[in-house]
Amino acid sequence: MTRHHDRPTTTRKRAFAYLRVSSAGQVNTDYDPEGISLPAQRAAVQRRAAELDAEIIAEFVEPGRSATTVDRRPEFQAMMARLKAERDVDYVIVYARSRLHRNSIDAAITKRDLRTAGATLISVMDYTEDSAIGDLVATVLDGVNEYQSRAAGADIAYKMGQKIINGGLVSKAPIGYLNVRERFEGREVRTVKVDPERGPLIRTAFELYATGDYGFHALIEALTNAGLRTRPTKRFPAGTPISINSLGNLLRDRFYRGFVSYKGQEYQGRHEPLVSEELFNEVQRMLERKRAGGIRERNHSHYLKGVVWCHRCQGRLMIMRGKSHTGSLYFYYFCQGRQRHTCDLPYLPIAKVETAVIDNYATVMLSSGLRERITTRVGEVLNHSETTRAEVQQRTRVQLAKLDVQEDRFLDLVGDPDWPQDKIAQRRSARSATNRPSYDANSATYRGPARRARHCKSCLTCSKIRRRCTARPPRRRGRPSTGRSSTASTWTPTGKGRSWRPMSCNRRSSPSPR
Repeated sequence: MTRHHDRPTTTRKRAFAYLRVSSAGQVNTDYDPEGISLPAQRAAVQRRAAELDAEIIAEFVEPGRSATTVDRRPEFQAMMARLKAERDVDYVIVYARSRLHRNSIDAAITKRDLRTAGATLISVMDYTEDSAIGDLVATVLDGVNEYQSRAAGADIAYKMGQKIINGGLVSKAPIGYLNVRERFEGREVRTVKVDPERGPLIRTAFELYATGDYGFHALIEALTNAGLRTRPTKRFPAGTPISINSLGNLLRDRFYRGFVSYKGQEYQGRHEPLVSEELFNEVQRMLERKRAGGIRERNHSHYLKGVVWCHRCQGRLMIMRGKSHTGSLYFYYFCQGRQRHTCDLPYLPIAKVETAVIDNYATVMLSSGLRERITTRVGEVLNHSETTRAEVQQRTRVQLAKLDVQEDRFLDLVGDPDWPQDKIAQRRSARSATNRPSYDANSATYRGPARRARHCKSCLTCSKIRRRCTARPPRRRGRPSTGRSSTASTWTPTGKGRSWRPMSCNRRSSPSPR
């Protein structure tokens, strides 16, 4: 009776074939989906097996795997596991020893495991002999292979570093740019250029966020409506909307400012910047301001959130929601120090905090020069905001028109009996993945910056005529922010969270402060 680890009685030798290429770029380079290298290795291994009168009972193919280590090669691991478990193989045949490993330590461990399993490693291109001289030659070859691998890696890393230092890019271009090949003085140069479709939208993302009127969620919605999606992939042929994490990294990436980095050092890039230094710095200030100010885009938003502080312990005031026995909602500001039991500031109704802020601003007087500078700057911001808003609206209209044309063509295809149904299903899946943007020129998304700028100008006018600016409550819509007093805030439900609208400025005569 033959035990599991004993060899079955046979007249012919048994062998495993192991084939490998180093990178995925060596596959799908020919009419054969395996490319050129893998079929060539297979043919050589099969000829060598015939010379040894051995039958190849299993083939293990590793497309696009590095040989510097065996840890991340699943096919190699599967081959060794089967070899150790069954011990019914005489040979492991490879095209060259470098196809099996380029690490002398892995080579020694593999050699030991093969001998334990009773198998011999056969290399088509290298000297192979199961003897002392054969072991010496194999050890030298493994050392040479490791040296060549490390030396080639160091040489490539140095040249790639030099390309970055010279302003080039050695990786996939970020969204908004494209990797291209150009002819320069008869030579092919790999570089990057601005993506004509996504580049302007990336610039718009910086411009919109710099206004301070957009959080990440609102900005993603505006960009998606304007047509910004990631580059198509096999899994997502229509692309996907940009994620929040990607947007945060994008707004901080100095590549869009025109720089590249290497080993912690920054160099001037050769690519065209998408944003100016002034715009990029303004976005960084806005990111830092929102982070340092404790402003979050979920839960309960308020225009004073993150900017009011406790006078007793210098802690930040935060918003808390309460509910009465009748189900009414009450919103209060409370000191962060109360959570740490270091402050006894009582809970403050929203209306009380707003009134205190209004009364404080009523005592602030601006000089004529400062007021004129602020007015000029507000006008510039308003003009820029209007320009950006017009661009976003235009891109949204173009995107809607494009989707309308696609819908008409798709309906024509659905009605055509000669069109393959599988392709119709594929087109429908890709079409459904592209959400149709909603467009409303009068929505708050487009009117917000202009409204805020006009409000600011109104306040400056109040300061000019030395009148005290107060806020009277407009007509309330929805539920009030508190149930105990009439306030200057209007509680407006907005999706998952809640937000307050800014107060409207009404002029009322009062003695000028001395």
